[in-house]
Amino acid sequence: MSQIHLLGSSHITPLAQTFAAHNWPKPKSLFDSYLEEQEKGERQAWLASIGDHIAGYITLKWQSNYELFRANQIPEIMDLNVLPPFRNQGIGSKLLETAETEAFTKSKVIGIGVGLYGGVDGGYGPAQKLYVKRGYVPDGKGVTYNYQPVIPGNSYSVDDDLVLWFTKTMPTL
Repeated sequence: MSQIHLLGSSHITPLAQTFAAHNWPKPKSLFDSYLEEQEKGERQAWLASIGDHIAGYITLKWQSNYELFRANQIPEIMDLNVLPPFRNQGIGSKLLETAETEAFTKSKVIGIGVGLYGGVDGGYGPAQKLYVKRGYVPDGKGVTYNYQPVIPGNSYSVDDDLVLWFTKTMPTL
């Protein structure tokens, strides 16, 4: 059974090492910056573990770099990553639920962006399906590249910066 932990300094080196061991390098500096932002109240980050094994992580950024979210004070869930051996076990959903619960303490609407490409490992396809199953809907503003709206007729790289944005409204009881 997976457990969710708020990111702490003791997690940073193991996170970087674990992702590197799965040929998915995440620099230690990334997690250092997440912890620094968490200490400033700008972001929260959680990791999932199964026993002694790190399975994935997620962050919640209170002020998004995406203009529509920032202008409307919509917190952004970002950087959901579950290592391949731990996929399809509900870990992504559990991480999302943790971030959503926290986000809904301050906002009735939360946002998330997702890349558009697939790949050998599924790319962003599984995330796209997961977000829709969890009640996220496209924000209706189309695709952005590096947080800027794409211009029809222009060419863009199909990479992690080509994103479709989704929102989810707090469920009513």
